Amino acid sequence: MIKWFSSRSVFSMLLLNTVVSTAVLVLVLVVSLQRVADEHPRRYLSKALFSNLVMDKTPEQLVKINIDGVELKVLPPSAINDSQYHAYRELLHMAQRDRDGIAMMANGDNYMAAAYLQNTHSFVVLPQFGRSLSSQAQRLIGWVIAAVLLILLINFYSIGFLTRPFIELRRGVKHADDGDLSYRIPLERTYGEYRVLADSFNKMLQRLHHIHEARRHMLLAIPHEVRTPLTRLKVRKDLITDEPLRLAILDDIVNVERILDAILYTEKNQSGEGDISLSKINLIDFFNKIVAEQQNDSELIKLCIKAETPCFYGHGVMMSVLMRNLISNALFYGQSQPISVLVSQQNDVLQISVIDKGIGIAEDQLPFLVEPFWRADPSRQRESGGYGLGLYICKTIVDGLRGTLVINSIEGEGTRVRVSLPEAFKLPDDGN
Repeated sequence: MIKWFSSRSVFSMLLLNTVVSTAVLVLVLVVSLQRVADEHPRRYLSKALFSNLVMDKTPEQLVKINIDGVELKVLPPSAINDSQYHAYRELLHMAQRDRDGIAMMANGDNYMAAAYLQNTHSFVVLPQFGRSLSSQAQRLIGWVIAAVLLILLINFYSIGFLTRPFIELRRGVKHADDGDLSYRIPLERTYGEYRVLADSFNKMLQRLHHIHEARRHMLLAIPHEVRTPLTRLKVRKDLITDEPLRLAILDDIVNVERILDAILYTEKNQSGEGDISLSKINLIDFFNKIVAEQQNDSELIKLCIKAETPCFYGHGVMMSVLMRNLISNALFYGQSQPISVLVSQQNDVLQISVIDKGIGIAEDQLPFLVEPFWRADPSRQRESGGYGLGLYICKTIVDGLRGTLVINSIEGEGTRVRVSLPEAFKLPDDGN
């Protein structure tokens, strides 16, 4: 409860304000009732009754008076110290000290009153009358508590109703943050200015969804548009007599085809149309081959493999694209420093980490690295020839394999990309 109040949400703050204000109101009301219950009988009943009733009468007349069946008692001055009148001692002291010579105090469920007659220095006592605060106000206080609880209950539901639009808005923001641009805030659960805000938010999501879909269709069109000229290049490369040059061109064409396949795969996977067919891959051979391709005679890549199982299950082409993108990024931004590729097995999970000691990435830019066409520094585009698709493709491939991709980076110190592929060492049909 304390943690909930300290969260400083609109609901908790409004409810806290209501609780505090109600508690203060109850405290003032109870104190006021006590003072009224105490002051009213003493000032009005005692003065009005006793002053008019006892001051002008003789002791013989006073003892004949009774109020609601209770007779007045006339006590001598010595009664204030007499043990026989111990029950009245405090009352008598109060009457003697009072400016008007009148006192009243509770006696069980009733009150008793006394008057000090200065002319005879004697006391007149009314042993019992009325009802004391302890019994008279109990029912009233019970009604007050019941009313306060009812007010709190009404406030709880009314504040919940007042803050419900905030909950709906927060749910909409959460869906958008998770990439669900098709979600719309239900306007019927909002009202007033909140409805205007929710409607504007829905329209913004609609525009973003349209932009996202247009971008996706563009990416899907790229592989189809580029394959035709690539096919022509394949034919024309056979006209080249220089064998090394012909093989180099062929290698570039194959690499471009892999990238196009990766783009097509990722976009179909994003739309739920992808078909992931896993195959058995030799772990050591696969990673040694990938690293050897990326070394370029520089020996900057340090590969470390710690796995008990010799093979894992994955999508061969997509795993190749994944590792090539991660390693090429580390090499490009690693400032010619050695990079590490760590491959390990944790039960059935394949863990892959690519670590560089390069320029690093600012913390506020990390959440956007896996967005398509987004680059931490657009000025690097000319240097690398990239368009911000590499990590987006990597993230989509990992998602398609039901894995996770986490990027940790410190600007000026380097970057670590960690990929976890669950059940990579289990047969695809296990558990069905």
